[in-house]
Amino acid sequence: MSDDVRIHTVEQLLDTIDAVVATSARGDRSQASAAEFWTELLSRPGHPLATQLPDEPLVDWHERGLLDLAGARVLDIGCGSGRNSRWFAEQGATVEGIDLAAPLLDSVRPTMPASVNLTASDILRDPLPAGQFDLVYDSGCFHHLAPHRRITYLARVVPAVRDGGRFGIVTFAAGRVQTPTDLEVVTTGDTGGGMAFSLEDLRTIFAPLDPLEVRPVHSDREGTFGADFLNAALFSTTT
Repeated sequence: MSDDVRIHTVEQLLDTIDAVVATSARGDRSQASAAEFWTELLSRPGHPLATQLPDEPLVDWHERGLLDLAGARVLDIGCGSGRNSRWFAEQGATVEGIDLAAPLLDSVRPTMPASVNLTASDILRDPLPAGQFDLVYDSGCFHHLAPHRRITYLARVVPAVRDGGRFGIVTFAAGRVQTPTDLEVVTTGDTGGGMAFSLEDLRTIFAPLDPLEVRPVHSDREGTFGADFLNAALFSTTT
């Protein structure tokens, strides 16, 4: 937006705050320009996310009957190396995985099951895969969005869940990770290493959906990825 345009729409306001974030030292890590950053981070030896294990809550929810994945259509937001996308496919789902890290997706795409489609895409700005999904899952994307773009995320993502479907999310846990306040982010543009959310935050932000379970992630389940600095939530849509 031009510097001499007076803001008079919500989208102009959001774009203006985008510019504040983009000109900060870290830049805007929610845009395609951050593809190399995310590829390096998710491929870095020793980084917690440089794993091929599925998230602990997914395995738990599936075993307890909260997720029916046989024949399901799944949208995996911020799919990274495809570790959860692969697991979804192994449970019988058809998966659309999206992430900013285009080079990483190019490297792992040939190793994915045939029922997994990986696309380099910006969850806030690019078209989403067509249609609705039985499950929309976000493992670590939402907590890297600047606060003002949560509005955009909700407007785009919640309608992608079909009636009776599920929305699952894993975020940094408030009190376990030091993160900036929303006010600090929108005034300085610096999103830090991401933002943390309490269990009540997740219930409130995703209030259009019905909570099935909101809890800390467990770090002691063998064969899964879990860390005590994460919270998880599973919601359903009203049928």
